[in-house]
Amino acid sequence: MPGPSLEELRRDPREWHRRGLTHPAVLRAMVVARVNGHDGPVQEPSYADFFAG
Repeated sequence: MPGPSLEELRRDPREWHRRGLTHPAVLRAMVVARVNGHDGPVQEPSYADFFAG
């Protein structure tokens, strides 16, 4: 049985995080929050994010 398709993997924020990247939707939320002058519900990534799991 084949694994998940590349498109399925791209939609999963955990797959981005596993590779040390931030999912585009999360980046978009960070930019919108910054443009609106607040941090919003999304915090910027830290080194600890990439070493946990």
